Amino acid sequence: MIKAIHLFKFSSFLLLLIFLSSCNKAPIYKAVAEDKMKKEIQYIGFDNQSAIRYAISNDQEFLYIRLEALSKPAVLKIIQSGFYIYFDTIGKKDKNMWLNFPIGKSDGLFQAKLFKEVDKENAAITGKIELESQLKEVGKLAAFGANETEEMVENDLDKGFAFRLESGEYGSLSYYAAIRLDKIKKGGYHSIDKLNIGIISGAFKKPNLGGSAGGGGGGGRGGGNYGGMSRVPQPQNQSNMDPERMRDMYLMSQPITFWVNVQIYKP
Repeated sequence: MIKAIHLFKFSSFLLLLIFLSSCNKAPIYKAVAEDKMKKEIQYIGFDNQSAIRYAISNDQEFLYIRLEALSKPAVLKIIQSGFYIYFDTIGKKDKNMWLNFPIGKSDGLFQAKLFKEVDKENAAITGKIELESQLKEVGKLAAFGANETEEMVENDLDKGFAFRLESGEYGSLSYYAAIRLDKIKKGGYHSIDKLNIGIISGAFKKPNLGGSAGGGGGGGRGGGNYGGMSRVPQPQNQSNMDPERMRDMYLMSQPITFWVNVQIYKP
């Protein structure tokens, strides 16, 4: 009887461990066939913190990543602070392989005003025009890193890479990147089943609030790690600082950071 009780307790404990370990695992999203994606973009997920939705597809040669940034902070961090796509084939969040496009220009303090007073009737047109003017300043090359080496790559699918940015409605930003699967892992399509994909941006510096050192840009390769902030800290001398400006600066100091666990499409 005592042995039976101990066996029951051990079995219950084992089941609890299995349940908890399964709860801690990130969901696995199934990539879509690229042929279907070309006809109609099928978004498989949405990151609430950054307001970015994503669509991931593949064929036997390439992996394709499509993102749409729906918030102005996310759009600005992508095009101004640099943007990284990480590829990890061992089920972790390894940052040894990445595609960097656009390449960030600045990690300084955010100077602009995030949300301007605009005519609501013309907001979509205004946002699109502003974004298109900023996209003209984005460089034409990307950087690809693997195994502690880095190279500049062209937007040329025949050479293994493709990438572009386009303005969407209401100032949203569409991001597209393609990478040949054998660049990610030797053997390509036949050797990859699951893939962890990191979506990580750079960020602007944290403003200095009277004595505390300002943090560097987050995200990217070895950048600072900022946790989500439940509220914006108040400046020590509010009479000299615009609260809205401080809010915008803190918001822009939070990098886009999320990972997607993807199962490669194989019919």
